[in-house]
Amino acid sequence: MEGLAIFGHHRERLTETAAQKYPLGSRFMLPDGRIFKYCKNGAVALSRGRLVQESVVIAGHGSDLVVQAAAAIGATAISLTNATTAITANEYAEGQLIVNDVDGEGQICTIKSHPAEATGTGTVVMTIEDEDALLVALTTSSEVGLRYNPYKNVLVAPITVTGIVVGCTPLAVTADYYFWAQTWGQAAVLTNGTLIRGLNVVRSGTTAGAVDVNPLNSVDASGQEQIIGNCRAVMATTEYSLIFLTIAP
Repeated sequence: MEGLAIFGHHRERLTETAAQKYPLGSRFMLPDGRIFKYCKNGAVALSRGRLVQESVVIAGHGSDLVVQAAAAIGATAISLTNATTAITANEYAEGQLIVNDVDGEGQICTIKSHPAEATGTGTVVMTIEDEDALLVALTTSSEVGLRYNPYKNVLVAPITVTGIVVGCTPLAVTADYYFWAQTWGQAAVLTNGTLIRGLNVVRSGTTAGAVDVNPLNSVDASGQEQIIGNCRAVMATTEYSLIFLTIAP
């Protein structure tokens, strides 16, 4: 299921819902160029003006899961042997299956649905979207990884990097609710330290959800951080600076 381009009323970006209305990652664009992506919040409520990160990789699921049965070119069902952590039904729906090694390596498929695998060491069949049917056959030597959709179960961007920043909250968000995270254009974002007008900003290495100047007082002093955007108006630390976000168009 691919993300949609949504052109609704501009106030929709400032609403949250308990039920899912659109595919995760759907795109909402305002006439002034601001862009938002449809997200599901994780288990902790979010404050306004905070950077949010994708969920962390689940132990045993990120790579090297064994393909339990060969799958031919054109197949849309891939049988895996789980490693260590139980899988709930459709936990990875709208997420990705990555063939990370051996036969068929380098392919990525969007997961449509799957049943539960409650033991943590059993077999589970992943049904992938038709448009992502296998281009190269898999064998029982193939190894794959599973990853949530990047917009599912987001969390305030921690100071220790465990995933990519996917957006910024334009409103306070209830735990487990759906909302639109801003990814492009002007936004008010929590500030840590002293920003410099016109220069890049990155995820803060000392204040979760905030931005810092790049690379000073940030996650990685070598300047390898993910660029969040550029500063247009500098506000004091703990206040909200005007940032032109460049996370995702």
